[in-house]
Amino acid sequence: MDKIKSIEEYGRVYVSENLKFQVGNRDLIYNDWHKSLDFIFSKVFYRGRRDELSERFMNAALGTLKGFELGKNYDKLLLEIRLKENGVNNSADRRMVAEILDFVFSLSETYKFNLVRYSVEKIKNGEIAEIFSEFDKIFAIGDKLASFYLRDVVLVFKLENNLKLEDFRYCQPIDTWVRQVAIRLGIIDQLEKKNEKIKLSIINACRKVNVSPLSFNAGAWMVGAKSFDLLIERL
Repeated sequence: MDKIKSIEEYGRVYVSENLKFQVGNRDLIYNDWHKSLDFIFSKVFYRGRRDELSERFMNAALGTLKGFELGKNYDKLLLEIRLKENGVNNSADRRMVAEILDFVFSLSETYKFNLVRYSVEKIKNGEIAEIFSEFDKIFAIGDKLASFYLRDVVLVFKLENNLKLEDFRYCQPIDTWVRQVAIRLGIIDQLEKKNEKIKLSIINACRKVNVSPLSFNAGAWMVGAKSFDLLIERL
């Protein structure tokens, strides 16, 4: 119990350090479609490669979109060319950006082409499963990155009280670090490989001791991925 609560504390550190800018600018993210893409790209571009490379491609994509003529009938071929010219060298990234823009322009005027606004309102209406499914289907995103994005939307916009018990699975990204922490705490068996079972085991273990499953998830990632930095800070 105490160890699970300790991991939750690191989740709060994650919010105060990793999401500080986004928390401080949540109104801007909610109201500005480009800032919403900045928020989304900061989640979905980081997928199993060096962070510096992901950041370079992400910034190149954002820079391209700043000067791009946007509209419901935007030129997809021109977007592909501009992205490539500006250094988005990975074809999967370019396809992902194009599909995200398709999603943006499928939104009604109510959401002002803002995917974060759309996500926040859907979560408030108890429809997080629908958003998860929509992001999961975007090329190169999938379960883990869709969950990562939704977890941070909930944390930044303080929407955890809007989630039902069955909703927490949609904001539980499972990576190597989260899995290893869950194993070390005895939440799952070392042989468990199925992400859905890992998600449910974490959620159930957290609920039993009145710990936020989202904060635990973020904290588990921090303890695993940043363990050396955390150790040095506490020396």
